[in-house]
Amino acid sequence: LRLTMATRVLCAMAASLAVAEAFAPMPSMRTVQGLKLVSPPSALASAVPSKPRLQRQGASRNLLSDLRATLSEGGNVEKRVDYAKVGTWFGATVVEVALLSAAMFAVQTIGGYLPPIGYKCLAILFFASMALKSRIFSILDASRPTMGEVQETKRPSWTPPPIVFPIVWSTIGILRTVSSVVVWEAVGRQMLVLPLIAMMTHLSIGDTWNNINNVERRKGSAVAGVAFVWTSVVTCTYLYWQTIPLAGMILAPSVLWLSIASVLIFNIWKLNGYEPILPYKSD
Repeated sequence: LRLTMATRVLCAMAASLAVAEAFAPMPSMRTVQGLKLVSPPSALASAVPSKPRLQRQGASRNLLSDLRATLSEGGNVEKRVDYAKVGTWFGATVVEVALLSAAMFAVQTIGGYLPPIGYKCLAILFFASMALKSRIFSILDASRPTMGEVQETKRPSWTPPPIVFPIVWSTIGILRTVSSVVVWEAVGRQMLVLPLIAMMTHLSIGDTWNNINNVERRKGSAVAGVAFVWTSVVTCTYLYWQTIPLAGMILAPSVLWLSIASVLIFNIWKLNGYEPILPYKSD
């Protein structure tokens, strides 16, 4: 029994040495209790890494190096979508629509105590103010970009000169005012009607987009935002047309301008590095 146990122990030791030599990185001589054991040629051959294996190890090291570099630079690996920010934009838009609707209700209530001409002057003043300065009802900073910020951004060669933008937007404001007054007259001088609420929604979405693009300067999210702006103006124009075709035709140029602006925003996004569409917490 003792001889059998000793034999098993010796066999186990021999097997362990063979395995160790088979996985050795380089041919070597091992010393065990003062005895030099030379690895067999077959074991030495198997210990030398093959070319494909070396290639895989090199690729793995490169991948790990790139990953460490990405993490050290605050890359996308550590980023998480900031759903709270998206919720803030959505909530701010809803709040502004509610405030503008409340303002329309106030105008309608006050207009009931005024003579017809007084009510009409109040309605024109309200629509003109909202067409140009609706952002006073926004809970976000919806200010316009400065000239320095405009010049810092890469833009396509066909971008209109900076002087064109205030002229066009002022003209769009006049068209919004006139078309809204035409709708207001067509619906019996009622403020809280679907077409006019659609206009207030369009203005609110535009103010939220101004915050995304001009204040927070998120070029990726601005691409998604301008799609909502464009959709809202098309919807509003359609509702105006359904109410009275003249109002739809007056508002139609704003659809053309926002179509051009949407293409411009998309090209600016491409020229400036394809920023993420969604906001990230690490931004």
